[in-house]
Amino acid sequence: MKTSGVRELKNRLSAYLRMVEQGERVAVTHRGRIVAELGPPTHTTEDEAQADLRRRARAGTVRLGAPNRPDIYPVPFRRLSSRTVQDLLDEVRGER
Repeated sequence: MKTSGVRELKNRLSAYLRMVEQGERVAVTHRGRIVAELGPPTHTTEDEAQADLRRRARAGTVRLGAPNRPDIYPVPFRRLSSRTVQDLLDEVRGER
């Protein structure tokens, strides 16, 4: 198992995630003490992960969040046109 301090993990997160994707486990340390482990997911499907979360919620080890309320996220009132970025830049910059 590879070991990484919090600062190094933060600075090289992409590299450590690639290691985890390849099956490696990473122990995360803070001031020399292991505080977390990163590893590949143990569930093979979304349904298994959801069932595990519900089981943990019933046991009281986790608390599930409330579902999102659509009224909090209003639909944008205006959509951008389908013009390209270059067209928009040419319009703003004008003749050069």
